[in-house]
Amino acid sequence: MKLRATLQRDLLFFKIAQAVEKIGRSCFIKFTSDYVAFGAIHSLTDNDSTGGGGLIQCWSRLSKESLFYEYRIESNANNEIYLEMKAEDLLLAMRSSNNATAIVMRMSGRSTDAYLTFSITSEDHHGNSRAITQNVPIINILSMNQVINTPVFNEPMVPAPEVHIMLPQLDRLRHVTASYKNLADHMVISANLQGEMVFTTSDGVQQFYHNSYYKSGRPERGQDQRSGSDLENNDEGGAEEEPVTTRYGMAEKAHVETRFTNLHNPTMLVGDDDHPQLDRQRIRPKEFASVLVRVADMQKVLQSHYVKPSNVICSIVPNHSILFYVYIKDDTQNTTLTYFIPENSL
Repeated sequence: MKLRATLQRDLLFFKIAQAVEKIGRSCFIKFTSDYVAFGAIHSLTDNDSTGGGGLIQCWSRLSKESLFYEYRIESNANNEIYLEMKAEDLLLAMRSSNNATAIVMRMSGRSTDAYLTFSITSEDHHGNSRAITQNVPIINILSMNQVINTPVFNEPMVPAPEVHIMLPQLDRLRHVTASYKNLADHMVISANLQGEMVFTTSDGVQQFYHNSYYKSGRPERGQDQRSGSDLENNDEGGAEEEPVTTRYGMAEKAHVETRFTNLHNPTMLVGDDDHPQLDRQRIRPKEFASVLVRVADMQKVLQSHYVKPSNVICSIVPNHSILFYVYIKDDTQNTTLTYFIPENSL
């Protein structure tokens, strides 16, 4: 089993590791003759300090040319190698790569004590070359049987999304989620086919307040400025809130909302006339599709800013899940890093 390659100078290999670091304890990497795939999953047993939910998953498949040159791989498993590693260990090697002129990666050691070894060459301010070696431990070299039983390599089955929308700038959303984290554990992400997207944080019934309140589109001027306590005492809105109350229960009435407008709704290639997005576009384009997620989970997704994406498309399956397609700037092909978050219940 042999693996050796020189990293491209944009260090995209390390940046992908940064983007998936917060998802789970382990990062899985699949090396093949043609491409490299990354995967990570946050299971219910990953009780880390970030307080994320369960079964968050991300994956990406990149051409070998986008990550490496002088790439060579050999194995008895159809020239494929599956590694389980800690992304945080890879980032230690990345920190030694600032101003590097060349970085060569290779597998070293025995199968029971294996490493990804990074030989890093850099220059000081006098132009003198300096070499550093970083050995990153490989937790496990997976056999084919282990690969089959590892869910991270299986993309989740998801119903057809009803709304696709381009995200606002990731830096703005990072500030939004950071402030929301101090107020509540959950947030509602909503979007429609009129370029509107709403991020709401609250507790209990008010989390899905706008799901019924904005059902017919943008509210009348001044309506969305009411506080949670005002809404609770509003007799006219009681009938609409009842099914939400039944599902999510009553709790505190804090309510904070951030609204973005004039966002782009990308046109998806849909061949089925009964596709839910086409139905929504024809009949109810102003109606919001919503999903409830943990704030900490959304913060994990926003780690994708490290890859400096060209754009990010959000796809919402109401009351089921939300997906984020992070488009990576790559001259060789269209490359995406995909995040999947199932809806969380309170």
